Amino acid sequence: MSAGKLLPFTIDDLPELKGAGNPILSPDGQRLVYVVSEMLLKDNGYRSSLWIYEEGSSRRLTNALKPATRDISPVWSPSGEMIAFLSNRSGTNQVWLLHLTGGEAIQITKAPKDVSSFAWMPNSKQICYLAKAEEKEEDAPVEPKQRDGSTARHITRLRYKFNGLGYLDTLFSQLYLVDIHSLESTQLTLGAEDAAAPVVSPDGGKVLFLVRRGPETYLERDLWLLDIASGEQRNLTGGTAQIQSFSWKADSRNIIYTGHHKERLPGAYPEIREMDTVTGEHKLLVRDFTGYPSPLPGADVRYDGGNSDPVLSACGKYLLFIGSEGGNSYLYVYNLWEDKLDHFFGEGQQVVTSFSLANGYVACHLSAPDSIGDIWLGCPQENSAMKQITYINQELFADRWFARPEPVSFTHPDGCQLEGWLMKPYGYQEGSQYPLVMEIHGGPNSTYGNTFFHEFQVLAGMGYGVLYTNPRGSLGYGEDFATVIVGDWCGIDARDLQFMAEEAARIPWVDQTKMGVTGGSQGGYFTNWLVSHCDLFAAAVTQRSMSNLYTKYGTADNGWNGDKYGMGGADLWDNEELLMSRSPIRYADKVKTPILFIHSDMDFRCPLEQAEQFYVAIKRLGTPAEMVLFSGENHELSRAGKPANRLTRLDYLTGWFKRYLG
Repeated sequence: MSAGKLLPFTIDDLPELKGAGNPILSPDGQRLVYVVSEMLLKDNGYRSSLWIYEEGSSRRLTNALKPATRDISPVWSPSGEMIAFLSNRSGTNQVWLLHLTGGEAIQITKAPKDVSSFAWMPNSKQICYLAKAEEKEEDAPVEPKQRDGSTARHITRLRYKFNGLGYLDTLFSQLYLVDIHSLESTQLTLGAEDAAAPVVSPDGGKVLFLVRRGPETYLERDLWLLDIASGEQRNLTGGTAQIQSFSWKADSRNIIYTGHHKERLPGAYPEIREMDTVTGEHKLLVRDFTGYPSPLPGADVRYDGGNSDPVLSACGKYLLFIGSEGGNSYLYVYNLWEDKLDHFFGEGQQVVTSFSLANGYVACHLSAPDSIGDIWLGCPQENSAMKQITYINQELFADRWFARPEPVSFTHPDGCQLEGWLMKPYGYQEGSQYPLVMEIHGGPNSTYGNTFFHEFQVLAGMGYGVLYTNPRGSLGYGEDFATVIVGDWCGIDARDLQFMAEEAARIPWVDQTKMGVTGGSQGGYFTNWLVSHCDLFAAAVTQRSMSNLYTKYGTADNGWNGDKYGMGGADLWDNEELLMSRSPIRYADKVKTPILFIHSDMDFRCPLEQAEQFYVAIKRLGTPAEMVLFSGENHELSRAGKPANRLTRLDYLTGWFKRYLG
């Protein structure tokens, strides 16, 4: 339809957008449980409920009795008679159990702090779960008696805070085993290390889990094996690998895992490997796949993503996994017996975000530029084609005009091919010119692609063209493309962005005098860099940004490791000049573009001081600058902040572009 017959998306459409995600098939493949999440504007929060699809129709399985109830992460029992899930009904995230024969859900765990993940035991009588230990380790420092009214916090660990979690306590995440009938729990792991992501062997005797150890725990991901009967714990990777995901083969001895043995190389592509847990022997699988296993193009509206890790079929012949190529993500099937890879599901401008496999049935969550995402179901072994079974936002989307992303390729002067997308504005007419806003993704090792982006649609609906691109450093274009920026932040990546903006300015319908730029996190860092190194832009909005790498090393939760390795290992005392030469604060006197800062006071990933430094410098130097500070929000404001704050953020962002771009 033409733009005149449909209305574009507005900021106020955000609370109307629901999500259907995390599809999980029952063991027999006949039923499917999934999560439906929604934003509650009146209560300024979110609500999630479980739904079940069976015999051709869906029905609600759990009722969120309180506005802030989140029933998430459902897992079928091996018997197929029960569903365990995480819920905050009792005030913290705990494991709850629902019998499908009827009755209310019951609480299974009573961990002092949140349960972060769990896995069923094969006997359907016990659940292995991950939670903070109740007591401190024996070698924990002795604390003096806390005086009434004191607000002191004693910090002894290098990693003492984390975005979204706040200041960390001195307790470590451990594995536990709970009996679903007696509700008695047994602690399985000990030590001053954080366990993570338990996966139980088919015979029920062993548990694979990750251990984040040492002072730089943010990046270490060793794979460990626990023998439940003896309590023996064994490191399978010995600090040589960065493990992402893993699963057991049917023999309870061999495993499939994704990860790499390339030390700390930001942007390194994981490999899919098979390991013998007894001998430690490895072998590489899926050798002819050039994409990136499992990353998902960014989106600002995505609920309950679900599993995106490789899954092995019960017969042991097929391995299904999600792989990204450029701005798309598809489901692939690898035949282990014949060493053959085939495309399974997803085509064109689409992104498969998660999937489930059981008894030959496959369920997928599929999104696209004109869809937040819906669930599809099929049974290939019965020649049953994948069919859509949810239509979560059908009524709203039927009444809205969509800006259709048009793929565009840029050939850099050095010969590198760069991918991007252009959205024409609402009411576009051939021969007219329009303002253009360039959006820059964070990461830096993430990617833009063919997903629904509410913010982009709002800008296009206001009459702006929108350009979003994947400069070098982005995933989906090969490991060399992703890792070339290591030690060179705001080098070739920033030159890519400036080059693509300059090329876009030459497009006949673009008014090159009215171009804006915005981005968050690393995208905010690039925004700060671009306005201090070129005069392309008439307005800028920098969000949760970075301006000074030297100070960020000591104030961010990932500064002393993530940023350090992103900068090729450069440290404060051995390469101060490099760090400052790639810090926009050094070039503040060159900024002539009016700039709006959007930041949150609880952002521990890109701390508030990063915005404050640059804002104060710009104001002192006389360039128009304003700052919007969100209290109580963290780095995830635009994706998971309080609804009122997410809407307000968009109000300020669009208002700034209205003021300076018209």
